[in-house]
Amino acid sequence: MLSWVIILVMNLLVDRLKNKYLWIFLGSIVSVSSHAEDYPPVCKPPKPQTAGKTITQDPHLDAVYLEADNGVISRQGVSELDGSVIIQRNQQTLNADNARYDRQTEQVNASGNVSLNSGKTTFSSDRIDYNLAKQAGTIENAKYQVEGSHVHGQSKTITQKNADELELSQATYTTCPAPDPSWHLSSGSISLNNKTKTGTAENVVLRAGNVPLFYFPWLSFSLDNERKSGFLSPKAGISEHSGYELTLPYYFNIAPNYDATLSLTALSERGWQLDGEFRFLSDFGKGSVEYQVLPSDDKYNDEWRDYFKIGYEHTMGPRSKLTLKAEGVSDNDYFTDLGDGLVSSTTSALEREVRYSIDGANWDFSLSALDYQVLDASYQPYAKLPEAKFSYQSPHKYSKTDISVEAEATYFEGSADPTGMRVDIGLKATKRFGNDAWYLKPSAEYRLTQYNLQDNPGGNTLSRNLPTYSLDGGLFFERLLKNGLKQTLEPRLFYTYTPYTDQSDIPVFDSSVIDFSTSTQLFSSNRFTGKDRIGDTNQLTLALTSRLQNPKTGQEMLNISAGQVFYFDDRKVTLPGESALTNNRSDIAFELAGRLNDKTRLSTTWLWDPDSTDWSSKEARINYQDDKKRILNFSYQNLEDEVEEIDASFSLPLTQKWSMVGRADYDLFNDRSLELLAGVEYQDCCWGTRITARRYLTSDNITYDDALYFELELKGLGSIGNSARSILQEKTYGYE
Repeated sequence: MLSWVIILVMNLLVDRLKNKYLWIFLGSIVSVSSHAEDYPPVCKPPKPQTAGKTITQDPHLDAVYLEADNGVISRQGVSELDGSVIIQRNQQTLNADNARYDRQTEQVNASGNVSLNSGKTTFSSDRIDYNLAKQAGTIENAKYQVEGSHVHGQSKTITQKNADELELSQATYTTCPAPDPSWHLSSGSISLNNKTKTGTAENVVLRAGNVPLFYFPWLSFSLDNERKSGFLSPKAGISEHSGYELTLPYYFNIAPNYDATLSLTALSERGWQLDGEFRFLSDFGKGSVEYQVLPSDDKYNDEWRDYFKIGYEHTMGPRSKLTLKAEGVSDNDYFTDLGDGLVSSTTSALEREVRYSIDGANWDFSLSALDYQVLDASYQPYAKLPEAKFSYQSPHKYSKTDISVEAEATYFEGSADPTGMRVDIGLKATKRFGNDAWYLKPSAEYRLTQYNLQDNPGGNTLSRNLPTYSLDGGLFFERLLKNGLKQTLEPRLFYTYTPYTDQSDIPVFDSSVIDFSTSTQLFSSNRFTGKDRIGDTNQLTLALTSRLQNPKTGQEMLNISAGQVFYFDDRKVTLPGESALTNNRSDIAFELAGRLNDKTRLSTTWLWDPDSTDWSSKEARINYQDDKKRILNFSYQNLEDEVEEIDASFSLPLTQKWSMVGRADYDLFNDRSLELLAGVEYQDCCWGTRITARRYLTSDNITYDDALYFELELKGLGSIGNSARSILQEKTYGYE
């Protein structure tokens, strides 16, 4: 199935994409059938270095148990033991070929295949000098493994100071569970503290096998991935706009509910950049503050450039809270030059909002203020300073009738267009009749809108009062097929009527036309969003849906829908500059969604224009993912004379450890790529690496930014390089 889908994608692309863009998909045609059976989980938990024998599973407190093939046992003096020696005290167990035990001091001297399990760490050596009572001693030429983790290594000398503290000299440390780890840290001195779950090391060399990679004069690390202050792994990358990038982050573990990260980045073509993030959590709220500054940008006339982001949520009561979110940049080109992808580089405005909200049993209220920093001059949203909203729902309270109320009052502030206050109140009543086989749901809504404006050409005091009536009804038929699946047939009729009222004098603050599709306009009473336009309509929708369901699991296997709207009157209410709609019927909408098999999902939407006898809109999506981590996502969108776009991504294991990923987002209408991404990845139980190349269109719709991301991950220790993994997760659905 996967190979067939990949071939289909390639055939679609060949006719429309330039050859230079096909390289991102070449890996898709690599045969994977020969590797299908070679993709089990690579990493397994580490096994203890020795399987030490015990005498009892339920030892008495501080009692010492001795066992050996031969020897002399003294209750008060020194015991000499020989052959398969076992000495046990509480959670400590020592195994050896020979041992000498002093009952008075509880000192043990053992030799020959020595294994000591302290309950927290397992040691193996040829010789040990250890005190059972103090849980302290010296072990020569030993190997160690920390219980419950992947931490293990070896040392010339291990000194256990007490039950929690270890000191190692001329030692190695790794979290790679393999017996022969592919990477390790070698150090002149390592200290491990199980109580604080931290470790420190001096004169550290990071080695891949026996090849030295990095040198650290001092290093601090966590034994169980708990937070602690210290340097994080450096990051590196290359981009066309900023050149070579090298980031060194430092993490501050200030308190259990406070932390911060400070990063210094060197950009070869721009200069030095400082990034900071502060996070906090309390009984009453949580939040974060981010700040990024480039004091002197070499490629931007040496100007100061910065970015900030604030997010805060404060709980004021059981049902009420205060939220704050704000973003801002120093200049409109910030994301184009310093953003990390297509989404950020095409950001048109940044929101700043403060909101108070309270939720009742059947009602909610909010008071907010919303403003924008506009980055794209063609986009000029209105600020809402302030906006109050109230809604109430009372289901089945009045003769089983659902009553709802929506009210809002907003003051719109703009740079040049009319400004002022809008108050809108909507009342709606709905009642449902029927049972499992049929339903009929009449609804009546009345909306009152009042405007008090400044500088409005159509007048500063305007009002609008409009009713809307609708009737929704449907039938449910079902049958059991021979294959055990249940099929339903669901015809539906939806009628709605809103009389015409001239609204051309009303300014447009937040209204726009809803795109027509099966799931929206077929069963919507208003073809506009917002409150500035209420569309006049006298229409009837006929629709039919059929589903295939598994009655045992309830899972929907297939859903097919079709519908069309018939208009009995012209629609005269429009947005400024648009003409009235005079067609007497809509496009015929088709939707199909379901599972082709356990690994593949398909969803499509098609709109057929009966007047032009052609498809006016087409959209299709395929998502494939199997248990061998082969992933393919494909989507196609076509809106007649406006948009034609294809987006495809894949993640393909080539062997047990090697895989490749790719993505292409291509604008077929303008014959240009929007974003291209290709990468290769290696993973085993000890380490992994990713190399990702990326090219995306910037906000000027002309130039591109090319970037290269590299990441080296040492399992259990951290990663070095840029965040290639996060980019792959963001751009490839299903990638982990």
